[in-house]
Amino acid sequence: MSEIRRLREERNLSRDELAAKSGISSLTIRSHELGTVNGTETKTAQAIAEALAVEVQALFFLLV
Repeated sequence: MSEIRRLREERNLSRDELAAKSGISSLTIRSHELGTVNGTETKTAQAIAEALAVEVQALFFLLV
């Protein structure tokens, strides 16, 4: 499971809810969760991280 999905589910958010909070389309969020993208734009990562109330690094690495 991707960190984005784990964090989203931990916060009881649907993809559509995360999309609304972040301003990123639910299809883009789905693609990132499934790992079907070859990279992430900085602004996309920042928007998702802000919506999840985490640092950007938490989207890509399990932070302990």
